[in-house]
Parts: sequence; C-alpha cells; structure tokens
Amino acid sequence: MTEKAPDIQEMEFGQHQYARSRRNREDLRGTLYFRGGDSNITRKVPGFPTIKRSYRLGEGITRLFGNECFWAEEKLDGYNARIFSHNGQLFGATRGGFICPFTTEWARIWEEDLNLGAFFSDYPEYTLCGEVCGDNPYNWQRDPDLPEGAHFFIFEITAPDQTFLAPEKRYEILNGHDLPGVRVLGKYSRVETDGLYQTLRELNHRGREGTVLKDTPGRRRMKFVTPSTDIEDLKDTLQIGFDLDAGYFFNRYLRAAVFVREFGLDEDEYARRIGRAFLDGIPRAGEYGESRKKYVIHVLTKSTWETLRDMLRGSVQIKTDDIEPAMVKGREMLRIRFRRIYHKSTHRFRRILKGHLHED
Repeated sequence: MTEKAPDIQEMEFGQHQYARSRRNREDLRGTLYFRGGDSNITRKVPGFPTIKRSYRLGEGITRLFGNECFWAEEKLDGYNARIFSHNGQLFGATRGGFICPFTTEWARIWEEDLNLGAFFSDYPEYTLCGEVCGDNPYNWQRDPDLPEGAHFFIFEITAPDQTFLAPEKRYEILNGHDLPGVRVLGKYSRVETDGLYQTLRELNHRGREGTVLKDTPGRRRMKFVTPSTDIEDLKDTLQIGFDLDAGYFFNRYLRAAVFVREFGLDEDEYARRIGRAFLDGIPRAGEYGESRKKYVIHVLTKSTWETLRDMLRGSVQIKTDDIEPAMVKGREMLRIRFRRIYHKSTHRFRRILKGHLHED
C-alpha cells in the first residue's frame, strides 16, 4: 500500500527553512510556516483561497450579495503571488506555497521601485496578494500594453489574523503608499448593474479577462470572465490539450455561450470566432514539431534562472532557448527564453498527424 504524502511538506529556499500546506485542512493549501529555534511556528503566511465563479452575472450577484452593495475590480491575466516580509527580507510565494526565486527577486526589485519597503515597515506582519503580469514563467499570455519586465498589481491585503482587509481599507492603504492595485471598476448593487454590464461589454471588446466582485466587508467574492479570453484560451491551449483535463475546454465553451446570450451579443459572430479558435489551435500536418509553450522572463542573475528552472522541472520538461543581456527598468538583466514541453500531447498529435490508428 502506497504511503500517503503528508499534509505539511518541509521546504528549503536558499538558507531559509520553511514548510507549506499541501492541502486544504486546518489551513488553506499553500500556507507557509516558519519556525523558531524551539521548532514552534513563529510566522504563518496564509494560503490564498479559491474564488468561485458564476456563469450568469445577474443571478450570481443576487445569490451571493442579495441586496447588499459590492465592489467590482478588474481581473488580470497573470499568476497569483503573495509577497511578505520575513527577518527583514521580502519573499514571493506562488499559490501552491512555494517560495519562488523569480517572484522573490522581482519582489526585491519592486521593494525599490514601488516602495514596498515603506509598506512593510508600517505593516510588517501583513501580506500583499496580487497578480504578476508581463514577462513571467507561469503564464505565456502576455498583456501587450505592459512594458518589458514583470509587474505587480495588488488585489488583496491579508492581515495578521489571516483575514482580508475590506476593499475600501485596502484602497486607502494602497493610495497612501502609492502602491499599484488592480483597477477598481465601481461600486454596485443588484438593482444598479447597468454600468457593470456595459463595463464588461467593453472589457470583452478589448480582450480583457473580466472582473472579481467583492462585498464591502471583504468576506465574499466571485469572479466572472469574458468570452474573448475564453476563446483565446481555447486557441492557445488546444495543442497541449492531451495534458489538460477535458473539463478545461468544455467549461470555456459553456462560459462563452452563456455570456453571449446573457449579454445579447451576436451569436453568429461568436459561433464563427469559437470555430476559428478551434481550427487555428489544432496543429497542422507538416508544420508540427512538438506541443510547447514559449516564455520570456528577465532575471538579475543566471543562478536565479537555474533555481527557477529546477523548480519548474518538477512538473514538465524545460528547455532553455536563449540567454542574452538586456536593460529592463534601468537595470542590467538577463533575458531568458525558454519552453515548456508537453510530452503526452506531443506524442498524441504526432501519431494523429501521421495517420496512426487509435481507439477513441
């Protein structure tokens, strides 16, 4: 009988020892623990909870918020990161609770450029939760409006009692420290949503991801995405589809269809766009080499890349394509181009495109 992996995994980052929660138990998955000399936990960095979505905006608002007011914030397309201070240094953790060399290095850049140091001087036990966008090693879909480098946009602040600050309190703190937050789209109630519907139509038209809605105390939240991003996901991920859960595609088709009907969009237009995404996403015979995703990142040292590469290799093959010097944000950095290679999809598509027989 295979022994079950422990809920708490001991970890190491450089000279720092910590542990992470592997599952949602007493603490959320991704919670980080630091211990003192007596092995007692001296610092806990809370994990980030999953956010449920609604496929229909109006009904979702009624079910979650009732007659209460709520805030709408733009949902960005990057990766979820938590930045915190420990023993006088900033660290960056992924959602799974891994201290990430890339995120940590950029957190220390942002400490200088965004004055994160002043925030943690005032709130040393707090955690900044946000989206890292731009050039990054976890999301190949890059916002074309952002300049080179990685960019951090704060969407939550976690207090020492492991609760999120209320949105208005967060806005106040971010404004007071001149820190970047996600865009606030407005404050609404279920009987006053015309402006929110129009905003989501505009976000969809611009190819933006969507919104996260939060109650005024900061305890309840839901996400709602646009069909433009769902269709882009379909096109971009079909070539690695055999490495993904089948529900990944079905849910995006379903979300796009429900949005189109709720918002009264042109069904013929979106039928064409969804079909085009499928045709464009499938590899072409004679042109296909492998199922991969390409990334560009910028780091200060080669050792940061090597540590990150070793961490990423735990789940997929990594190939380095190019390393060259670059000037980013006034700093001498290294531009790294690399690929994630998905072997299951590569094997299946090679056989399909070569005409091999198989059972469905």
